[in-house]
Amino acid sequence: MKTRTQIIMALAVACLFLTGIAAASEENDLNEDPSLAYPSSIRSVSIMAASNEGSVDNGDGTFTFTQQVDESSTTPHYIAPNGYGFGDYSWWNEDYGWMHTFPNATDANLTINSVKLIIKAWDVDSNVANGEFDHITGDGVDFDPVYLQGTSSQWSITEFDVAPALIADGNMNVFIDIDMNHNEDTWATTLDSSKLVVTYSYGGNVPPYAPELSVPTCVANDSALVVTVMGPNPADPDGDAVIYTYRWFVDIGTGYLDDDFADRGDHTGTTVPAADTQIDDKWKVRVTATDIYGAQTFSEIEFPVIVRTCQEEEIPEFPTIALPVAAIIGLAFFMQRRKD
Repeated sequence: MKTRTQIIMALAVACLFLTGIAAASEENDLNEDPSLAYPSSIRSVSIMAASNEGSVDNGDGTFTFTQQVDESSTTPHYIAPNGYGFGDYSWWNEDYGWMHTFPNATDANLTINSVKLIIKAWDVDSNVANGEFDHITGDGVDFDPVYLQGTSSQWSITEFDVAPALIADGNMNVFIDIDMNHNEDTWATTLDSSKLVVTYSYGGNVPPYAPELSVPTCVANDSALVVTVMGPNPADPDGDAVIYTYRWFVDIGTGYLDDDFADRGDHTGTTVPAADTQIDDKWKVRVTATDIYGAQTFSEIEFPVIVRTCQEEEIPEFPTIALPVAAIIGLAFFMQRRKD
């Protein structure tokens, strides 16, 4: 039997051992050596099947289908690469892909109202100069925003708007090009999951027409950004009432980011105040038309790069051009006198 002193000493040794492990973990920089300091939450085992999916009745005539792909998913949704992919830190030369499917897509009586892709990622350094550009595509087509969004050593959620046509045939191949602007180990990330969210309805409703948009041809630093929906009229082929919603993006040298993520405010209307813009900014806006049944279409438009002023060069006034003319007349008179 151990004595009281022996028990106390054993506990003390155990505490010192655990403290040393914790201290060593805190010293590791995930961007320097991810194998040493991988977040424990990333390594948690998913209890989901190869592809977790299902539909719910929203009670308003629409349904929402969701499907999650992660490190536990299997073919055809995901074939895990060796040493990288979901749940593993992946670098510029460790790009990979996965598939989302929508089993009911080909039902002739079904209308896809909206599609979103929601990706959860760790340590995406997208909001810094010369930062991380992780390019996401579906069937080779860019989403909006084009890149993952996130900050160093944090979990982030990037919500992408997806054109319904990309899932209309029942499947969509998603691909991530990691740290696309480098060809050496500079930035890395890992994905926890990719979730497809499809809202749909039955009955043959036709989505609204895509909005027709207009923006100024020049935007000065002291001017607001304003987008105008010019049409079409009618806005919906079924004559349904349509509402418009707005999602703003800004490129501050890091690719287009949601305006709130770039610390420029969370704008949801037709206008971005001048106080939230800067010279050399590039902005764009996505306008979504939604009918009373939830069916959606969208359009987007880019603004010109913001400049200091939009004033054109002033045309010289008459006195400015009159002097050269007077000089020419005087010179002609002088030459005539010499001839005489």
